Amino acid sequence: MPGKAGFFLLGCWWLQRTPVLPNGNIVALIAMLALLLVVMLRDRKRLARLPWVLVGWSIAATHALLTWPPALPWPVERADWQAEWVIERLPVVRQGITRLVVRIERLERQGETRYGEWRVRLSWRGAPSLKVGQRWHTTLRLRPVHSYRNAGSWDYAGWLYRQGIRYRGYVSRGERQLLDEEACCWLERLRQGWRDALFSQTREGAGQALLLALTLGDRSRVDNTMRQVLQQTGTSHLLAISGLHIGLIAALAGGLAGWIWRCTPACRRIPARLVAVAFGLAFAGAYALVSGFGVPARRALLMLAVSAWLLWRRERMTLPDAFSVVLLVVLASEPTALLDAGFWLSFVAVAAILTLLPHLRGRPLWQRWLGLQFGIMLALYPVLLAFDMPPAVLSVPVNLLLVPLFSLLLMPALLLSLGLSGWTDLPLLGVQTLLEWLWAALQQAAALATTFPRLPGEPAMIALLSLAVLALLAPPGWRLRRLGLLLLLALHLPRASDLANGDFEIDVLDVGQGLSVMVRTAGHRLIYDTGPAYSGGFNLADAVILPWLRHHGVMTIDRLVLSHGDRDHAGAAAALIRGIRVGDVLSGEPYRVSIPARRCIAGEHWSWDGVRFRFVQPSWTARQHGNNTSCVLAIEGKGGRVLLMGDAEATVERALLPWVRSHAPYDFVVAGHHGSTTSSSDAFVKAVAARNVVYAAGYRNRYRFPRPEVDRRWAAAGAVRWRTDGCGSLHIRIDAHTMTVTPYIEKNRHYWQVQDVACRLSQP
Repeated sequence: MPGKAGFFLLGCWWLQRTPVLPNGNIVALIAMLALLLVVMLRDRKRLARLPWVLVGWSIAATHALLTWPPALPWPVERADWQAEWVIERLPVVRQGITRLVVRIERLERQGETRYGEWRVRLSWRGAPSLKVGQRWHTTLRLRPVHSYRNAGSWDYAGWLYRQGIRYRGYVSRGERQLLDEEACCWLERLRQGWRDALFSQTREGAGQALLLALTLGDRSRVDNTMRQVLQQTGTSHLLAISGLHIGLIAALAGGLAGWIWRCTPACRRIPARLVAVAFGLAFAGAYALVSGFGVPARRALLMLAVSAWLLWRRERMTLPDAFSVVLLVVLASEPTALLDAGFWLSFVAVAAILTLLPHLRGRPLWQRWLGLQFGIMLALYPVLLAFDMPPAVLSVPVNLLLVPLFSLLLMPALLLSLGLSGWTDLPLLGVQTLLEWLWAALQQAAALATTFPRLPGEPAMIALLSLAVLALLAPPGWRLRRLGLLLLLALHLPRASDLANGDFEIDVLDVGQGLSVMVRTAGHRLIYDTGPAYSGGFNLADAVILPWLRHHGVMTIDRLVLSHGDRDHAGAAAALIRGIRVGDVLSGEPYRVSIPARRCIAGEHWSWDGVRFRFVQPSWTARQHGNNTSCVLAIEGKGGRVLLMGDAEATVERALLPWVRSHAPYDFVVAGHHGSTTSSSDAFVKAVAARNVVYAAGYRNRYRFPRPEVDRRWAAAGAVRWRTDGCGSLHIRIDAHTMTVTPYIEKNRHYWQVQDVACRLSQP
């Protein structure tokens, strides 16, 4: 059974990595072939496992086709829609902006009306008090969902697609009319009523945020700071309504029901074990529904149901076989769970426990508990690396204390206080106080956490780390632990750079309508611009740059250059230096950026590992303001030259013509001002003679960058043009002999990522 489950998982994973979703006829054909092979090979133990790859692929493809969100009937670009929509989920209000998941039922445009069901994620600035189930008629602006495409970045579009959401937008000016108060969603309305009651009965703060997360699965009050503390202490799982919570509720309810039932005469007719299982499942299901029935809760409930069925039937199955059955059922019901870190964390943790049990049998209780925690931490290390999550070195001591605390005290007290909340608020306030004390302790623990060297999240590194962990957790009798320990230690030794003296790499990140460029030599790193930050607290350092650095195992930055003070270039600087150690900071407008910086001086130059850097902007730009103060950085190694223009406009370009002509041709130029007509003048484009040009532009940006006339100039000069809104990030490696360009989408394309913007343009 474990072999079949493993091949089934491989088939589901194969579909998730498919760049284009197959049509229904192909899926039906492969499903029939898989079924035929399973029947034909059922008596051949080894060969019979192989068709399960096709079975997993077919089920995953069928699920994707059935859940594929419908497209809107017209192109969505830059148009106002008259829409009638219903709020389906709890509204979230942050800094005056209400975020909603709605179902659009009626659309009108240019006198034509269409009816359907389109799930959309909306934002509404200055909205009235909104409630689940309300039906509104408003004017909307919509656009397709899109993710930042970089190594380590969260796949926002994939997350929304898995919820049936294909578009996002906002409520714009125009008619706004409330049509109905209770059009749908009685459960969500009930949850909102409970949330409002909790707001009124508790005080604002971290305790309230934790209370909402544990009772209703509502993490809207958990901010970035709280998430970082939870990650550093390895306690994020305590807030996600998953196996720990669902299992605890089932155990409490089932144990109490079974104990009461044994005291009744009916116990002779109906076994107490059956009553305990039924009540445990019922209460666990009710808790999962109240908490929003999220993916972790659904998965945990399904696992509990399968386990309860096996227990009730007293099936004579080994623990690995029971584990495999649960894995098959979970993946068959929701194949996209493979893309969720929670799926891997939960199943790998259970697999680690099953593997460790033979090692710990017969040992004292404290040794078993300690061994399980260490084993789980070790087993989860490759998973955390694969999902670019920081390893929590404090997870063992913290969880040794918190898991029993949650199981034996906090969750029972929380359930009791919720039951009494209709009569008195005191128990609920008491639980909130306990949660606030707990949060204060977690903050102190996070402050003690030392910086742990990170391995790069490359597939080869994850595979080697997984082999080391498997060897260390091997069953008794296997003489692999020493090899596993040696491999684990070897992976954490300092690695020699793969860049020779004079070689360098450039990564132009996809930060939307902004700019951020990573430069690496054999022993140094430089960041040129940080991308934007927004008023709601969202910034591209937390969303893109820091995850990218973690993915590549980077712990420090030698120099940060903020070309000038505009928000799309320097907005995320403060968030960046909060997340990583940064050395020298320079800027063309040091008085406009949010962190201490010195001015980049024209002519300033330095050399790192045989690679030369120079600021080449004219000296008079120091007396300017805005775009023309941009630090223009030239980089030259043994194999080529790169020019980073920032937002420098045509007046700066004219002053640079003599210098540019003397150093042309350039291998790569990051086009000034994202491809605006204010930059990339005809004389400059001809003088620089670039072989490649990169437009760092936002997906379907309102400025329509890069402008067609600018693109025609670069095309006429013979440059290959690259767009971050189509390619995602661009990795450029320039060594003494070759130059390679690797777009992110070349190796990281999924079927839900619509490729409607070209990556590379080689023709005029």
